[in-house]
Amino acid sequence: MTTAPPTLPYVFVPSVPLPMVPAAPSFQQTRQDAMDVLLAGAEAPLPHSVRRHQARVLSRVGDDLLATGATNQRLYVLEIAGPVPRVKIGRSNDPWVRIRQHVTDMNRYQYGLLDAHITDPLDDLLSITRAEGQAHVWMGKHHRPITREEFRDGDYALAVLCADIAVAVQTNQLPENAR
Repeated sequence: MTTAPPTLPYVFVPSVPLPMVPAAPSFQQTRQDAMDVLLAGAEAPLPHSVRRHQARVLSRVGDDLLATGATNQRLYVLEIAGPVPRVKIGRSNDPWVRIRQHVTDMNRYQYGLLDAHITDPLDDLLSITRAEGQAHVWMGKHHRPITREEFRDGDYALAVLCADIAVAVQTNQLPENAR
């Protein structure tokens, strides 16, 4: 003999619409907000929207370093907005510390970090020096240098491409059709 489970009394719950929770702004939205503020001439201290976006970029860089290992020399590319927008291609054996140092320095002068990229690591100082020099030469063909590492109104995507290819050349990891 089987017994049916006891039935619970039906309770009517009125349908109440759930409150709308706004979606978090996308990376592109916070980037655009930060760029608008910085290009308009932000005053010190930088507004919360700029600082929030920079924290988002730094968090992504930290995640990338944790995922790939934070050792060895790397090239990094920074997209910087402010009175004179620029792209910076540099190198460091500790990019996390170096990029944060740059952000602290640039914020002092009303510049802000819009985006950052780190390349794959290279094993030796000669390779990273050559890769950095090659990336600077390629960027210099398309954008006016402000300093050896910075390019006025530089195209961030082009700078990332220059850095990644320069590292690939040093590690002989170019695709067959690119050699």
